[in-house]
Amino acid sequence: MNTHPCPKCNAPMDEGRMSWSDSSAGYVSNKQTGMLRTVTRISQARACPNCGYVEMYLDPKELKQRIG
Repeated sequence: MNTHPCPKCNAPMDEGRMSWSDSSAGYVSNKQTGMLRTVTRISQARACPNCGYVEMYLDPKELKQRIG
């Protein structure tokens, strides 16, 4: 799997998918295995009204705990 650098800090990006519930959005890493995968809640988002670029933020400490 290719890793892509973060456009802001150049650290390797984690790949995963978005997860939605009735009241919140979250992120699930592809590195999580097994039947029970824990969602890391998206706590902040920003969008550009001009070009449509979207940024979403979660707690990096919480994500690191989930992916080891």
